[in-house]
Amino acid sequence: MAMSSTAATICISQTRDTIGFISSPTEIITTFPPHFIRLPVKQRTRFSLQSSSDVPQETATEVESENSVEASNVPYSLISALNVEKALRGIAITDANHYGRLGIQMGCPYDQVPAAYKQRCEELTNQGLDEDMLSKKLELLKESYYILSSEEERRLYDWSLARSGTSDKYVWPFEVDITQTPTEDPPPGEEEDVGPTRIVGYFMVAWLVLGVTLSIALNRL
Repeated sequence: MAMSSTAATICISQTRDTIGFISSPTEIITTFPPHFIRLPVKQRTRFSLQSSSDVPQETATEVESENSVEASNVPYSLISALNVEKALRGIAITDANHYGRLGIQMGCPYDQVPAAYKQRCEELTNQGLDEDMLSKKLELLKESYYILSSEEERRLYDWSLARSGTSDKYVWPFEVDITQTPTEDPPPGEEEDVGPTRIVGYFMVAWLVLGVTLSIALNRL
């Protein structure tokens, strides 16, 4: 059977979807007379794969950076189970002298801590130290300021100082807590009425004298 040699024009269009896959091609065939034969076209599916590790990697990097920033902003703290155990055993929880750094005495009010911290910072700034040394010393002052200005931190620090100084005698935390210690003189008590007490005393003396007198009289009989 004779076949026409006229070539059929075939257009294949492909569309890309939103997830990176190429959709199935659409076959467009021009209209031919009945004596023409339509040639089949083999469809080839192409896939475009995209690694899913790109986006999670960026997300993980962002989360890691946020955690590192939060960790760097955490102030110094002495509160931990290990330090509490050391204080119970009479072991010093730190070798830092926070009171000496700020130039204040143990047991001073809380309102003296900010003033002492500010004064010490000004003194260090006026000493003409290099930038690295000044930064280290200011960081130590900042640590001492945080410990002594916080009630919880200072209570544990003072308790540790009291326990390490007298390890043979137990000291309770409230004994060194300045918030539990009265800073004002106690109110004067009411005057005691000594009248009844004086009467009872006179009665006892009279009864004693009477007893001695009767005893002597009975012995002479």
